[in-house]
Amino acid sequence: MAHTLNMLTAPVEMVLLRKRTRVFALLGKATRGGIEPFGREDLARSWAVTSEYGCLRLEKLTGDEEVTGLELFLPSPSSYHFGIAGTGEAPELTRAVFGLLPAELEELVSTLRRGSFPVLGFSLANTKCSISSNVIPGSWPHVVVSNLALYGNVVSVETFVRILVSSLPQGHLATRFPALQAVTRQMMKLSIARPKGIPYNTEILQLTPTDLLAQK
Repeated sequence: MAHTLNMLTAPVEMVLLRKRTRVFALLGKATRGGIEPFGREDLARSWAVTSEYGCLRLEKLTGDEEVTGLELFLPSPSSYHFGIAGTGEAPELTRAVFGLLPAELEELVSTLRRGSFPVLGFSLANTKCSISSNVIPGSWPHVVVSNLALYGNVVSVETFVRILVSSLPQGHLATRFPALQAVTRQMMKLSIARPKGIPYNTEILQLTPTDLLAQK
């Protein structure tokens, strides 16, 4: 019998979940102070922070999600590598959670760089995407597009990819940068992904579930 969230004996965070054909990550429980471990008692009363195809979302989990036992690892000050521990060569699992592989994201950013930017970003603290206003958890992969923090220079991977893909008809990114053709295919998949939940931002956390339902 699979070990599911409603069978938890201890809270978990940064783990890989599976529900039928869906594979995604549970980062933890959303609180106003950040992300905390998610326990069985949180199923009915707390928002879970999840990641699917690189899209960070808040959602209510039902408890029948299978806890696979696989854990995420994130960039550190010494390495920008990220993925799922213990999976070996399983790139599709990493893409299912992060959207792009570390090498694909690095290739994308390096190819587009003019001068000093864009670059891969790292922050131990939570940051906010300057375009979508979504929260980017500490150590989570993101992109820095300039050194002008005053005007917003941090962009989530999801937002960065969606902007690039939206410019393809006019900018012909794949034509201008032939080396990116393989990465462009993955970007297209990410751009059409419609993950469950609502964008992870601090404004949502100020509302109760009743408030949100009333606005639908």
